[in-house]
Amino acid sequence: MNSFFNLFLKGIFVGIANIIPGVSGGTIAVVLRIFDEMIEAINNFFKQPKKYFKFLLPLALGGVIGILIFSKLLEFCLTKESLATNLFFVGLVAGSIPLIYSQAKKNGVKPYYFLVSIISFGIVILVSLIKPTGISSDNSINLYFIFRILVSGIIASSAMVIPGISGSFVLVLLGLYNIILTSISDFLDVIKVTLKEIFEGNLYAILDMLKTESFIILFLTGIGILLGIILISKVIETLLKKAFSLTYFIILGLIFGSIFVIFKDPITYQSYNENIPIFSIILAIITLVLGFFISLKLSKNKE
Repeated sequence: MNSFFNLFLKGIFVGIANIIPGVSGGTIAVVLRIFDEMIEAINNFFKQPKKYFKFLLPLALGGVIGILIFSKLLEFCLTKESLATNLFFVGLVAGSIPLIYSQAKKNGVKPYYFLVSIISFGIVILVSLIKPTGISSDNSINLYFIFRILVSGIIASSAMVIPGISGSFVLVLLGLYNIILTSISDFLDVIKVTLKEIFEGNLYAILDMLKTESFIILFLTGIGILLGIILISKVIETLLKKAFSLTYFIILGLIFGSIFVIFKDPITYQSYNENIPIFSIILAIITLVLGFFISLKLSKNKE
């Protein structure tokens, strides 16, 4: 139960990270020391389903809870104190760097590893400079929209798994972030109504829930994300097996890039009109330090 609860909590953090543009769920998975195991479990699930189901179930449940339940709380925090909210995640990421570096040099260090790390850092910066496309005006549920959602889910999930690359930011680039975030909020309202009707004896309310636009959008996105995770995890597992240290140096570059992106992202400062109040700066420093020490503590813990 202790292991289940720990994985559930870690899944919540990964889920929350995946709905913040600029923050990488893959990075948080590295911070929480579940990245390698997660990739292994996804790729080898059908070889030992009982073993890996015990690992993936609490992680997946936590991720879903993190996305559904905390999306409204996160929206509130980003509206009221966006700097403090984002700097908490910066602290989490920064606190993991010593651990990741120790992993990276475990099998020896070659000079070109640092060059590769700098290149991966540059890739994150270049991606962050891409201007988001406008949201399509045609978002009605049709074959084109279904295809668009599925493909976007696959692309975004690849970014969600790769440390340093924000899946939410990719959805922003694809013009679907607001649609999906709104669908999550709407679906939570649908769940409330559905539960109320079920308690009143209307079991058909479940069928009505499955027909709602918000459920269809989230279901299709979920299918796309699942397919993308399976595809990209194969690539990552191969890299970890064939070039463990080099892969971790790439991850280091991606992580440093993600910290830079969070600081330059307008979302980090969206709560303030012009100048940032002193209170907000102090609060941001507190959350930064809190995130840093939480990350250090988690890094020292062994599963």
